[in-house]
Amino acid sequence: MTKTITRGEAHSPGFALRAATLGGLASASTLWSAAAAAASPSLTDTQVALLWPALLATALLAISALALSLWLRLGRETAEATQRASAQKIDNSNLHRQLQSYSTELSSREKQLAEARKNLERQRQENTDMLAIIGHHLRQPLEALRGTLGLLARSGASETTQLVTMAQRQLQTAIKSMEELQKCDGLETVELKLPAQQPKAESRPLSILLVENDNDESLRNALESRGHRVQRENNGVDGADAALQKEFDLILIDSHLPLMDGVEATQKIRRGAGRELPIFALLREPRAGDRERYRDRGLTGVLARPVSDFQLQQLLSWAGRRARDTGEQKPARPTRLLNTSTLCRQRDTLGHLPFAELLSDRSATLPKRTTALTSALTGRHWPDAEHQAQAIAASAEELGLEAVAARLRALAARLSIDSEREYCRHQRTELLNLMRASVQQLKAWREENVHTEWALR
Repeated sequence: MTKTITRGEAHSPGFALRAATLGGLASASTLWSAAAAAASPSLTDTQVALLWPALLATALLAISALALSLWLRLGRETAEATQRASAQKIDNSNLHRQLQSYSTELSSREKQLAEARKNLERQRQENTDMLAIIGHHLRQPLEALRGTLGLLARSGASETTQLVTMAQRQLQTAIKSMEELQKCDGLETVELKLPAQQPKAESRPLSILLVENDNDESLRNALESRGHRVQRENNGVDGADAALQKEFDLILIDSHLPLMDGVEATQKIRRGAGRELPIFALLREPRAGDRERYRDRGLTGVLARPVSDFQLQQLLSWAGRRARDTGEQKPARPTRLLNTSTLCRQRDTLGHLPFAELLSDRSATLPKRTTALTSALTGRHWPDAEHQAQAIAASAEELGLEAVAARLRALAARLSIDSEREYCRHQRTELLNLMRASVQQLKAWREENVHTEWALR
């Protein structure tokens, strides 16, 4: 609503005051609007100015994270490359050693072939000399003797004595020529044969124990083709037991074997058979210093797989000479089934009478329990047989039958493997015979070392 101001009101003092107030308010409103208008563009500029540094910082962080990831990846790849280079270096070193070994073996074979050719030429020359000796030292005196005898037949009685004397001299010359011929015939000759074809009957056949796993080619055919007797086992437990139960001239054993490794089996053999028995380790990839390390662990030496014919022949020749030097009629080492120290300790702990009763009980029950075990193996009751083998092993070890206990524990370990169970089944007769022999030795020891009458006094 618009109010009309009269001329009188316009000149009044109240009107002037109101007008001044309204003018101030209008001026203030105008100033506020201008300030707001001026402030609004300044805030927008500030926000725009702060946005770019934020974006730049974010980009720098992203680039830093990417660079760190790339640096870590580069470090991993560098480490892997270093490992691959080291492995390749080791492989190259092994190949270099193998090439050196092959080169040495080839040079040795070439020398042997050259020597064999020289021997053949010498034999031919000796044959030629032999023919010359036969023609000069034997044929001519015999021809002269024939002529003298002809003259003797045609001569008269007066000349008989002189002719006979001449014939005797010529006959003596012929006899001396025959003796020279016999000496020449006894000259030593050398046959032309390569090492792999040399006769192996220069000494008695060797008895060899071959303990090897099924991963490599077996040496059994190579050894038997040379006329030697070979017993093969495919784990360390059976190999150690066989070495302690029989007499062998040479043992070849793999370093890695099931149930017991080659070093542990060798140490067990050494404890029972001594340090004289030659035992060689078969290594797939021998390294520098392996020979010394294995010798320190009880082995005689090492052989690299695959074993060459030349190395095998050298080893067999050495073993044959060693067996010949020690004597072919070497008395057999008695089978050690009893640990007498364990028996004596048990006797002294329990006393003679209780220990005699314990021996009588075990001597009667162990064969029966072993028969029950073999019956379980025959019927293929594998869990029951495994449990029985472990229980019998504990009872046998208590009486010093450590060889039987070790065999039973190996049998129990094999019974837990499906593929080995049939092999265990075929061992039942041998196991029963071993138990019977052990019990017989146990009874004999009891008769000599356990005196029950002392305990009754």
